[in-house]
Amino acid sequence: MLPFQEIQVDDILVVSYEIPQATMENAKKLKDYLTRKIDSGTLKLILDCSKIDYMDSTFLGALVFTLKKVIPLGGDLRLIMGDMKSPIWFMFESTRMFKVFKTYPSFEDALGSYESQNDK
Repeated sequence: MLPFQEIQVDDILVVSYEIPQATMENAKKLKDYLTRKIDSGTLKLILDCSKIDYMDSTFLGALVFTLKKVIPLGGDLRLIMGDMKSPIWFMFESTRMFKVFKTYPSFEDALGSYESQNDK
């Protein structure tokens, strides 16, 4: 069983990571899953990380891999980070990953970022 759920909102795939530990054990599963989605034409991705308490470097590497795969195709990967007090928020801040990824506090904000992009 995969540790994530998906919903489709128009042409945006929203994937919710459902367990608090984002580790090497699930990094390959997520990377392979998102790669299949991108290869099948899904270019607008949102990953909900708001339930994650811990993310290791392997999982972060899977996110970087996905971002590097989708951007040249004209797509993007955006992250929902949740509360600014969450452990992964601190990790992203201290490693400057906020400069790499577009991050949002909520589902509505992340979804709205694609919608406002379409208005331009």
